[in-house]
Amino acid sequence: MNKITHRQIIILGFAYMLPFAINEVRSLSAAKQHTYITYMVAAAIFAGILWMLSRSAKRFPDQTLFESLTVRFPIIGRVICSLYLGFFFYILARDIRIMADYTNVILLPNTPLIYISLCIVGTVIFVTRGGMRTLISLSEFMGPLFILSLLFMLIMLLKVLDLGNIMPIFHLSIPGISEGTWLVLSSTGQIIVLPFIISSKDYRYRDLFKSLVISTLLIVLVVLMLILTIGVPVAERLMYPSYELVREIRIADFLDRFDLLLVAVWYPLIFINMAISLYVICYGLKIMIPSISGKMMAAPIGLLSFSCSWWFFHDAVQMLDFNHQWPWIAIVFEIIIPIGIFLILRPRKTPLKN
Repeated sequence: MNKITHRQIIILGFAYMLPFAINEVRSLSAAKQHTYITYMVAAAIFAGILWMLSRSAKRFPDQTLFESLTVRFPIIGRVICSLYLGFFFYILARDIRIMADYTNVILLPNTPLIYISLCIVGTVIFVTRGGMRTLISLSEFMGPLFILSLLFMLIMLLKVLDLGNIMPIFHLSIPGISEGTWLVLSSTGQIIVLPFIISSKDYRYRDLFKSLVISTLLIVLVVLMLILTIGVPVAERLMYPSYELVREIRIADFLDRFDLLLVAVWYPLIFINMAISLYVICYGLKIMIPSISGKMMAAPIGLLSFSCSWWFFHDAVQMLDFNHQWPWIAIVFEIIIPIGIFLILRPRKTPLKN
């Protein structure tokens, strides 16, 4: 694979962090009109975590964190890598089920869920087999297009924004913001995947930081549009509040289904997001067991995630309920273990020579 540019790294992180966070505004019921603050607080936390991971990775400039862990600590490193593979496997299975339910409710209500899930998994496997270069190329094309669509949404919704929905601005509920931050930590923290699959010589900390900031600002933009247009009392009771926000857009009489156009842009980004999760699993297995082919493992792991997406969750309501317990698990992989990696792989100070 050719060298990855800094711009591509920024877009890749954006593609992995943004799509599901926009579709599921989890903290509305807790933080109310100050939901946008929860994403900024979560971003501030993971700015520090990304700095730790980038510093740890710089000690092994030609290796990813998966490689450096298995080389430096053959036993403990493989245990940590195995835990991360299970973590990202769960994320993949959950996302497959979320997208199957979303597609069934919004786009294809008469199509059985199992066929929708198979089509999603098949597409994700096909994209993953193309490798990192395919993921980057698709992200470079769909990422800027999605940003432009969000800016177009803002322009079209300016006339219906109601500043009264965000009042009182300065009456902050600290318990509500704290609970909301807790709920969005897991989705924001997914950006830590980059140091695990990209060699440290190909990126700088500022690339990871820029990707985190851009993604957070876009999520804040969507949250503010949602609050100012629909209002918190209605939005917090919706299953897909961002979709309802798009339905508020009307362009004369000839284009009253702008939501279909936005879904056409957002949907490929979702496939890229899930393909990155599958790529992480295949890549990690390849590092831990060099004799296997990561490309050949894409299909069996993808089909296994399809089975587990039905085994783990019976319906969408169960997934929503688990959002309150999931941060307890995610914080281990997104905060606690990265801090531990920083402590054992941090750059050592070399003594001065006489």
